[in-house]
Amino acid sequence: MAQSTRQQHRLARLKWLSFAAMVVILLGYMYWDVELSPAASTTKTAGSGLEKTLVLGTDPGFKPFEYKQGQEIVGFDIDLVREIAKDTNRSLQIEEIAFDGLLPALQAGRIDLIAAGMTVTPDRRKNAEFSHTYYTAAQKIIVPKTGSTIATSDDLIGRRIGVQLGTTADTLAHKIRGAHVVQLQSTASVVQELSSRRIDAAIMDDGPAQQYLATNPQLFALPRNLSREDYAIAIKKGNSKLLAEVNASIAAMKRDGRYDKLVKKHFGVARL
Repeated sequence: MAQSTRQQHRLARLKWLSFAAMVVILLGYMYWDVELSPAASTTKTAGSGLEKTLVLGTDPGFKPFEYKQGQEIVGFDIDLVREIAKDTNRSLQIEEIAFDGLLPALQAGRIDLIAAGMTVTPDRRKNAEFSHTYYTAAQKIIVPKTGSTIATSDDLIGRRIGVQLGTTADTLAHKIRGAHVVQLQSTASVVQELSSRRIDAAIMDDGPAQQYLATNPQLFALPRNLSREDYAIAIKKGNSKLLAEVNASIAAMKRDGRYDKLVKKHFGVARL
């Protein structure tokens, strides 16, 4: 009986130790998954406004707002969002996405916000929240300096017009009667097509237009604007917390001078 009792105690102790070991392993796994796992430092639910990392979506073919220096994405929009990340105590992660894929990426939760020289339009408001305006742009018609017979927007009827796919320039061009709209992935590609005379004219925002005209003296911007429009930062629908933080940061930058410094850095003037 005594030997049987000792065996029972030994078995009970082994069961208890096994249970305790399982609890320790489970707690260790939970701690790894939440605190130490590499995945824990990335945004799993982009768009919630609660992440430590702010995930920015942009298309770096829109100088001076976003473009590449070597492998690094830089520009006015990028610096603006870096300041927003600092103000909201977040790190910044930049995702390069084609312009026409930015809003779908935002809706899918792959990114938290978009800063890509994006104009606020009624259609876009259906799919995203927008911050306060941070830049007012104008759409310009660009033509070759020599050999072109296009002097006004009326002369675009029936012409080949180059635009960046998914932009407001794309929308405007499709409203021109008889126009053959050539949609390209970047503003740089549009300029290249125009310089090669494969299109008759281009429509683009005035900021990038000034940058490209400075290095392409064979091209010319018509004096009259096609339209004026506001740029804002797009945020996932329903994310009112992040929207309020972004608006507060933009307002703070305009008050304390950081906004003016960024404008001067990228546009060469103190305030637009």
